Amino acid sequence: MGALLAVCFAAGVALFLVGLSRERPTAGLAAVRRRLFGRASLLPVGPVSLVASGVVLALAAAVLVWALVRVPALAFAAAAAGAYAPLAWARRSAARARWERERAWPAALAQLADALEAGIAFPAAVALLADAGPVSLRGEFAAFQARLRGAGLEAALDGLAALGERTSDTVALLLRAGLLELPAGRLAPLLRELSGVLAERFEGREKARSRASSLQVEATVLALSPIALLLLIGAASPGYLQAYRTGAGTIVATLGGVVIFGCYLLMRRLGRVPEPRRTRSE
Repeated sequence: MGALLAVCFAAGVALFLVGLSRERPTAGLAAVRRRLFGRASLLPVGPVSLVASGVVLALAAAVLVWALVRVPALAFAAAAAGAYAPLAWARRSAARARWERERAWPAALAQLADALEAGIAFPAAVALLADAGPVSLRGEFAAFQARLRGAGLEAALDGLAALGERTSDTVALLLRAGLLELPAGRLAPLLRELSGVLAERFEGREKARSRASSLQVEATVLALSPIALLLLIGAASPGYLQAYRTGAGTIVATLGGVVIFGCYLLMRRLGRVPEPRRTRSE
């Protein structure tokens, strides 16, 4: 009975999420997606695939745990963990992609400054970055070059600022000031100085990320320890889990799981490194 309830619950949540993914994205859903993953292009898979994999893992985890221990609360917890696993993987992949882009910007700006100081025109320098720049930013410079040729410098700078990242906003503002508003011919030194500032900022944030990663690992270990201890005791004494198969035991186990999960989220939030605010409004 507990396995059937777990399967029905996971299937209902999956159908609800699939329905949301097929609707036209509203401003609220787009804001939630940006908050969870950042830019949509950084997602390793599409939202429908993400939901489908969550459904499969939730059902598989619930059935497996029920077959092993036959405890309804643990089956529900396994279903929730299975559904959350693809989301966590996608968020981690998107964060890794943002980290790679953040690390690549100082090198890209230094390369652009070198090209300008060598006497290469700005459009040709951008084309050089699109072909031989940092791998994680070649697509952005290729798009910048295409907009520069097709619609002009103003549209190219607007497209760069539309990426929704603080660093791209800063670069767009500097290029706009150096090429359009105050063209004084000293763009290369400014780009080199900005490259140094971004490198220092990346180094400081990397130290903060290392400390946050250690805290997140500790939070995961502390959250899984009670569950692992319960399963070990149940394996040694099968009768110990009998109390959690009753209605009252299910309620107690569910409340305990909610408290553990809340503490886990609190520890992760305390160790979270806040993303820098954009230099211009959306």
